[in-house]
Amino acid sequence: MDTPFGHRHPRTRGLALALGAGLLLAASGAGWAKKPAAKFPETFGVQGPTTNLSQKMARPAPSEEAGVAPVAVPEVRLQAVDTDALLREDAQAAREGRVKIVRTGIARAVQVSVKDGDWYDVAGGAKLWIAEVVSTDAVGLRLHFKDVHLPAGARLAVYAPSDSDPAHGVVKSGSPRFDPERRLELHEASAKAAEVPDFWTGTIAGERARIEYLAPAGADTEELPFAVDNLQHLYVDPVNLLAKSLVGEKAAGACNNDVTCFPEWLDLSRAVSGIDIIFPGGSGFCTGQLINNQSGDFTPFWLTANHCLDTAGEAGSAEFFWLYQTATCNGTPPSINSVPRSVGSTLISTNPQSDYTLLQVEGALPNGLFWSGWTSRPINDGEDAVAIHHPSADFKRISFGFKDEGSACSGFFPGRSLVRTSWTDGPTEPGSSGSGIFLQSTQQLYGQLLGGPSACGNETFDCYGAFATTYTRVKNFLKAGTDDNSEQNDSCNKAKVVKAGTLGGRIVKVNDTDWYRISVPAHKTLTVHLDFFNGNGDVDLAAFASCAGTAIAVSQSTDDAEEISLTNVGSKPALAYWQVFLDSDTRNNYDMTTSLH
Repeated sequence: MDTPFGHRHPRTRGLALALGAGLLLAASGAGWAKKPAAKFPETFGVQGPTTNLSQKMARPAPSEEAGVAPVAVPEVRLQAVDTDALLREDAQAAREGRVKIVRTGIARAVQVSVKDGDWYDVAGGAKLWIAEVVSTDAVGLRLHFKDVHLPAGARLAVYAPSDSDPAHGVVKSGSPRFDPERRLELHEASAKAAEVPDFWTGTIAGERARIEYLAPAGADTEELPFAVDNLQHLYVDPVNLLAKSLVGEKAAGACNNDVTCFPEWLDLSRAVSGIDIIFPGGSGFCTGQLINNQSGDFTPFWLTANHCLDTAGEAGSAEFFWLYQTATCNGTPPSINSVPRSVGSTLISTNPQSDYTLLQVEGALPNGLFWSGWTSRPINDGEDAVAIHHPSADFKRISFGFKDEGSACSGFFPGRSLVRTSWTDGPTEPGSSGSGIFLQSTQQLYGQLLGGPSACGNETFDCYGAFATTYTRVKNFLKAGTDDNSEQNDSCNKAKVVKAGTLGGRIVKVNDTDWYRISVPAHKTLTVHLDFFNGNGDVDLAAFASCAGTAIAVSQSTDDAEEISLTNVGSKPALAYWQVFLDSDTRNNYDMTTSLH
């Protein structure tokens, strides 16, 4: 009798042994959502999963990896803007406005070409191009890249260098994706990267951004395979009280309550985040929150206001700021540049009637988040209510009030489906737009902030889009998170039978892994290759000879691809099984190519 054996691909850890058959039920995620009532569907909040996000180390920047330490880096510099005038404009807009979005930055045109940087020779014939973009006195930058067409093997990195040496610093070691000291954006020349020819970087702290492009040996160095045509000059840092003092203000008003002082709301507070939105002419800041669906599968649905953003382009450029809150009651707030962030989302649904926008966050999520519950039932006047929000784009606060009779909101915002909250302790401010209003009794969301007259010294009322109206438009999404048409393949005994070829747009979830199987002819080699964007969640791959066995090959890199190869050297066809699973985050998309040769 022949004894089948295999070989391992260079990416693969583990030994490929005999292919066989068997049965093992893989553990699938349990649902946390309460079964909805027949008349008014609802669900409750759920604590997010803990993954290996903080343990994963992404690659260093190209200069660090290549051992290049430039003495001085050429720069493209834009002159300072009149920050005082911008702050005065914002103060006037806050006094006159009714909606509560706050402007944080302005758009500025910029041009970066190959002549604006320096080339360095790198081992193996590769070349490294380095330049910097400076928008004088900015507290932060976001750069817009367009026409990105990196050659195979190229790398592009954007980050904030240190100002501690003449070259403005060589990047430190550590995780460039998640190190708060070095917000590094990496873009690899992979199948997934090629699908994003235009993008905005996340916020880069300070006035200076370094761009590094590693060109592989033989690549054209006469031109750059990308263009930088615009930037956001951010001029508002809520923790920087000096900037606000220029117009006689501070950050959020002193009457606001630190959410950390109310421990019964701390779990829910971790669902709430700030969002930076890029719109024509500038950028602004709103609030929103993760909301649970009725299957409790941690799909990162995030609810905010329609007046904050309502287009696919704005959703794609969105940057989410998580866990921006104090560690102790009335403690020192963190810098907004130090908190975890996600960049990019997909527009799911939006409508001005109840002023809502539902997004799905695509960027990687940190640990420690919470998915808020909601109810679609009408709320009675007098029911106690709570809001958690980012007033003036500052750290997280909490306000207390009650559901009130709604005619005043009809006067402010005619023709909308709104609910009114009258405040008893704490208002909202610009920057709070999109934040939820929650029942104090159940901590369920029943609306998101449109606007109103409340402020410190005028803690009156605000108007919220009615979730009972919103629900009629999003109910199909909130039954369960989105998935692909290979489901249900979440256990080995339900493995989807595949043929050689490519399955695109697959979805893997933290509590819903994907299983596949194929018959491998004698003396043939099976290769399974996954393409995805690792920054949106680390997807891994394991192969099995039977459902009852242990993994015989595992691919667990931190690249944008995973691959395993198994050879059946036996004399008969044999079944091979493989599992696609997440090592970090709650979900990601991938393309899978299966070949037999």
